[in-house]
Amino acid sequence: MTAVITNVRLAAAHEGVAELVVSLTYINGGESDIALDQATSARLMRGVGALKMEDLIGHGWEHIRDALTDTYNSLD
Repeated sequence: MTAVITNVRLAAAHEGVAELVVSLTYINGGESDIALDQATSARLMRGVGALKMEDLIGHGWEHIRDALTDTYNSLD
């Protein structure tokens, strides 16, 4: 695993729509934030069995990749 979710928070996006901002920490110490829309956030949470956003902490970045791919391909 090359990156792990280390923080999550809500943020206001365009026109006040909520986004989930997920912070990743890489094994080399680098960090990055990824803003996810509602559909992708829901897929991510379902994919890891999270009941609340804090349950995402500790999961690998590949779950974000998979949620983004599924949203892009409109898979449920």
